[in-house]
Amino acid sequence: MRSLQCWAIKGELSLEDVAKPTVCRSDDVLIKVGYAGLCGTDLHIMSGEFAVVGDRKVTISHEFSGTVEQLGSEAEKKFKVGDRVGVDPNRPCHTCQFCVRGQVHFCQDGGCRDATGIFRDGGLAEFCCVPAEQVFLLPASVSLQSGALCEPLSCILHGWERLMAKSPVQPDSRILVTGAGIIGNLWVTMFHYHGFRDVTVSEPADGRRQITEKLETGFKMVHPGELAAQEEGRDAEQFGFDFIIECSGFPPALEQAMAWTKRGATVMIFGCAPPGKYVKICPEEIFRKELTILGSLINPCTYSRAVRLAANLGERYLAYDKMGVKVFSIEEYQEAIEQLKKGQIAKAVFDMC
Repeated sequence: MRSLQCWAIKGELSLEDVAKPTVCRSDDVLIKVGYAGLCGTDLHIMSGEFAVVGDRKVTISHEFSGTVEQLGSEAEKKFKVGDRVGVDPNRPCHTCQFCVRGQVHFCQDGGCRDATGIFRDGGLAEFCCVPAEQVFLLPASVSLQSGALCEPLSCILHGWERLMAKSPVQPDSRILVTGAGIIGNLWVTMFHYHGFRDVTVSEPADGRRQITEKLETGFKMVHPGELAAQEEGRDAEQFGFDFIIECSGFPPALEQAMAWTKRGATVMIFGCAPPGKYVKICPEEIFRKELTILGSLINPCTYSRAVRLAANLGERYLAYDKMGVKVFSIEEYQEAIEQLKKGQIAKAVFDMC
């Protein structure tokens, strides 16, 4: 079968013919892949920026949906052939110090350190075999296309729950989202879906700002330079942003945004920045403004609820043309990656049907 293979430690990507995976264990689920996506994290992996990656070639893509093709004896108790499913790429070990505390996203032996599509073969192939605990049924109203967005949605849901638990957003909150890739667009969707309207989106790429406008939220879409001019001279402590969601993974964007925080503001660092890149912060400013800074890592126990969230959001928010998702064939992977890097699209998804 055709497979897009990534050798992360060498920064190599190649389209190859590989053997079709087989059901070997009782909990195995063999999935005929429908749609598989590439995201900003994958670009970091392919460029060799992440130190914690697999030491062998694997089929890339940790965001995919498909149809059950074959099942192990135990998996048959939960699924049947023909079921439409989404896949959570992270499988914790359940026994380390973090897992037993319920912090499965910090697992040192499983989780994102053993993720499907990064350490184990993922979705950019005709078939993928994963343990049943990583597989989730899609509701009838969720298409396979939307199913490929359930993994990033599950990450958003974790960030949303952290935000609302630590610093609940208020009706009069002034909100800034930096970066309008797929993650920024999903945050825009969450804010609009939950009724918030005073939201500004900062994005340098004209094409991506135009994509976000297709979501028809009425939010302000601005170039970072335009935003800087707008905020210059404003008393940020009184009239700055109450919430900043950093989705670009670009450290200078975070550094600049910190200066625009209001007293009592919350900054969520959500975008995946390259390791070893730093920003300058002023501890006195954090103290004086009582700033809250939150991180958000992957999707601990949120995938099943993200599937329901996808059903609730529906095509109003998740339609590919609104989200800036473009569909490619696997043979077009180089063009897809190029368009993704240039910001011409928010996300590349591959039709594997």
